[in-house]
Order: sequence, then C-alpha cells, then structure tokens
Amino acid sequence: MKHKLTVLVAISAALTLAGCSQTTQGNTQSSQSKTSKVAKNSSDNSNTATASSKNKDTYTKLSASKMDYKTTASAIAVYAAQKYGDTWEIAVNAAKQGNLGVAFRSKDATGVTSDNDGYVYEVSGTGKSSNARYMLAGDGADKQVTIFVKQRNLGTTSLKDIVAYLNQKNDADLVKQLAEKTELNVKLAGDEDRQKTTNNSSASVIPSSLQGTWYTADTGNGNIDTLTVTDNKINDEAGFSMNVKAKTSGSSTSDGYMKQTTINGISFYSFTNMGQTPGQGSTYLAPHTEDGQSVIVSANSNGRTNAVYWKSKAVAKKNSNKQFSDLKY
Repeated sequence: MKHKLTVLVAISAALTLAGCSQTTQGNTQSSQSKTSKVAKNSSDNSNTATASSKNKDTYTKLSASKMDYKTTASAIAVYAAQKYGDTWEIAVNAAKQGNLGVAFRSKDATGVTSDNDGYVYEVSGTGKSSNARYMLAGDGADKQVTIFVKQRNLGTTSLKDIVAYLNQKNDADLVKQLAEKTELNVKLAGDEDRQKTTNNSSASVIPSSLQGTWYTADTGNGNIDTLTVTDNKINDEAGFSMNVKAKTSGSSTSDGYMKQTTINGISFYSFTNMGQTPGQGSTYLAPHTEDGQSVIVSANSNGRTNAVYWKSKAVAKKNSNKQFSDLKY
C-alpha cells in the first residue's frame, strides 16, 4: 500500500510539471506571436512612411530634350521672370490671367544687336508690344538662349540649364500651365507691322503677315533668294516684281492685283497681272508656320510648294530644300 501511494505521488508530480511546461510554452508562443505582429506593424508603418516621403519628394519634371515650341517659350519666360524680374515678370504675371503671346520679329525692327542671325522672339502677356525678348541658336537641349530687356543683353544660357533651374524650383507645373495658353507668331499691338499698317492704311493692299524681307535656299543650288514685300509691292530676286493695286484694272504691265483663296487647307494670296485671271502665271503666297517659326510659302495654282521663305538667311540655309509634311510638293 505504501508502495502504491509513492507511485501515485510521483505520477501526480510528473503530470503537474508537464502542465506547467505546456503553459509556459503557450505563454512564450503567445508572447512571440504578439512580438512578431508588433514588429510587422512597425515594419508596415516604416514602409508607409518611406512611401509617403518618396511621394512628397516626387514632382513633375521638365525635359529639355522633349520640349515643343510653346513649352520652350513658356519655360524661357518663367526662367527670365524669376532670374531678372523687370518686364519679364510683368509679362508672366499678365499671362497667368490671359495668354502668353510670342511675336517673331527681325533684329532691324527691334534694334537688337547680336551675332545671332535668327528671329527676335518678343514675349507679352497683354497683347501689346513688350521689351521682353529672346533669341535662339542651335538645337535640342543644348540650344542657346540669349535673353534681352529691350536691346540690353542680359546673358546667354542653354535650354538644359534653364530646365535644370526650373526643376530645382519645382516650376514645371507653372511652365506647362502657361504653355497651354501660349500663342506663337502673334501680332502685338504697337509692333512694326501694326504701325506700318496703321500709318499706311489708305495705301496698304498687301496684309502685314506677308510684309517684310524673306529668304529661301530652296533654289536647288544652295543660293539664297530674297523676297521683299511692302504694303503694295512684291519684289523677288528671282525676277518677279509687281505693284499691287486695290482694283483689278490698270494699264501698266508691272501692275497686278491680289485675291485670297484656300488651297489644300492653306490660305493663299494670289498675285496676278492686270487683265488676267488668277491661275497659271500667278504667284501664290501664304503666311504660314513651320518648325515654330513664321514663314511664307510660295506655290503654284495647284498648291504645290515652290519655296519656303524664312526671316533670316541662316535659318533659310539650314532648311535648304527641306520638305514639310503639311505642305504639298
């Protein structure tokens, strides 16, 4: 009997110890599970915080190598407004409420002196002539931009440096917003064409959009031909010259008249000798835009392009005999 009691006590003690061990293991596993969940939650929070931080540091960026003409004009204007203020800041602030207008003008018309033979781009947010101007040279991201206030040269920088500056300032959204409201090749009130038309309103026949001195290298041999158009006369170095009258009658063989017509979706002006009807033998000219620049397209009566005239010899030479997809050849 005494032996049986001893065995029962030993078995009871063993069972008690086994139960304690399981309880301890259960508590340990529960503790480890809770710790694991806390660690996981902590990790999730950390990842969320990191993602949030990345989102805060992610801004819209501009690319100098993927920039159309309107965005380029907008970027230059915003850059110059921040860098130099003055008339540039006035133009940009006005453009935010309306449109950013960019007129293409010649150096002679603006008084700008520069080794650059290209256009002078005049920027305005009010639709009126402005002293905010720039010139371009080269292509792509390395394009050189020279900034002026009136005739004063403020400096030259590359388009990629302008873009880097704007990206650093997080101004890409502003540039893109203005680009959507940018108009190229506009006529600003007070510019030389508008003044000329006003001063010669009684004698002017030819529209101001055609007037000026234009150049083409579409001669087949690389030579430059010059086309000069005033308010009532056309003179082409190739041998064409005409005094344009408001009426379709006259006695001089050098006199002609003008009519407007649309061919292949482009609005042309036909210049025809007195006593003849528009068609074969007439000269057809159209104000147009190619590569973001103001040009004159010369064509025959079927709208087939003879030449594209530019506002500078250098640009004409660069585009010698080039064919554009929106023109008929």
